[in-house]
Amino acid sequence: MQVFTDDGLSGRKERERADAALAMLAQGGADVLLVWELSRWSRMGLSAVAKLVGVLRERPGALFIAHKEGLRSDQPAFGIMAAVIAEVAAMEAEGTRDRIRSMRAHVLSQTDPDEMRWLGGSSPFGYRAVARPSGGKMLVVDDYEAEAARTVAEKFASGVSLTDGTRWLQEHGVPTPQSPARRARQAGETVDGLDAGQWRITTVRKLFLSPTLLGRTTKKVQVGARADGSAVEEYRVVTDSQGLPIQRWEPVLDPGTWSAIQSTLTKRGPNAPKKAASWLSGFLECGLCGSVMYANSRKDRANGSFRCANKAVPGLACPGVSIARVPVEHHVEALVLDAIGKLHEYRITERIEGAADPGALEAVAQEISDLQAALADDGADYSVLIPRLEALKERRRALLEAPGKVVRTRIPTGRTLAEAWAEGGVRERQHFISDMLVAVEVEPAARPRQPIAERLLVVWNDPVAEEDD
Repeated sequence: MQVFTDDGLSGRKERERADAALAMLAQGGADVLLVWELSRWSRMGLSAVAKLVGVLRERPGALFIAHKEGLRSDQPAFGIMAAVIAEVAAMEAEGTRDRIRSMRAHVLSQTDPDEMRWLGGSSPFGYRAVARPSGGKMLVVDDYEAEAARTVAEKFASGVSLTDGTRWLQEHGVPTPQSPARRARQAGETVDGLDAGQWRITTVRKLFLSPTLLGRTTKKVQVGARADGSAVEEYRVVTDSQGLPIQRWEPVLDPGTWSAIQSTLTKRGPNAPKKAASWLSGFLECGLCGSVMYANSRKDRANGSFRCANKAVPGLACPGVSIARVPVEHHVEALVLDAIGKLHEYRITERIEGAADPGALEAVAQEISDLQAALADDGADYSVLIPRLEALKERRRALLEAPGKVVRTRIPTGRTLAEAWAEGGVRERQHFISDMLVAVEVEPAARPRQPIAERLLVVWNDPVAEEDD
């Protein structure tokens, strides 16, 4: 005897275990198939009954028993009774599905914060589910995940690659959304020894392109149909009756940061910016013609080199200058760290006193973008949306015209600049030297094995001093 259990599996799906049991009956591995309830055997309607009857006809000595209904395949009119029971079960499942859809649509359409509920499942990254005072659950910001999301978002906004952002999450041990470590941490349990998951570029891109980080909810909607008639579905932001996104939870990211990373993460194809091969790319200049020098890696040169961009251009008189890449990087790195390496790293925040801060402007810009998208939808109510758009534009003008003083606050990160340099990638190091270097001129070699220092002329930036606020 063999037992197949389907506890917790959806009755609407044709269960693999049910198919396995039926296959045993068909192949002679069993003579009797006993189920507790026919409606639990399958809720797929007549097609499921037809498959069962077909197997029983092929094996006249086999027996099917549904205990709860007292139904046996050796009874007269078994096929008719089984078909009726199965079809009623399928109708019940369809009705249940429709009721669930209707309930979900009603909950997601609520715009009153007191009526908003979380429908369950795994909470999105950056949030955790907690009990609502009036019943059910709601989402609140998970401080640990939100801090990680903001850190990575700032990296993306500053030009850090998707690969480097993904690597940062993995190296810092941030649990993935579906990992056992995350579930344990959010439940207040120990995470020692639990799998934190593997961050993947596709997961990170999807996460940071999702409006969920703005406190919004998405739902699957049909946007078209394929040639075979099957539906084309996409996830879209849940909107109110005017087509405007509903703010359901406290946002993890501010609108400005979220908007800044959208174009960065969606760039594809040949027009996408190329990743710099070296943090010195673009800073070296040919000492003969002044052209920019770029790093290239040649198969016959293990370490690569920097070469004048004009060397290969026909008709130019410049013979071109080249220099080994690694020695130049080591030399300039030593100069930079000697100047700033022992200084402490600070994160600079800005606010405007006497006027709206940048966050207020970014929030208005996002609202304007949402309204413009709603106006483009079929059936948009212009009489309601256009006045709201004009009001937002007026608010933006007022914010821009309001006088104010920019106040900068320095927050220590706990690292020295040398430590930040060591942990940073190409983009971070370029950010360091962009405020320090104007250019590094490279002269042609005057003799073999000439020291690197003799061939470089470092032009330092001389910034205007700023007052500390």
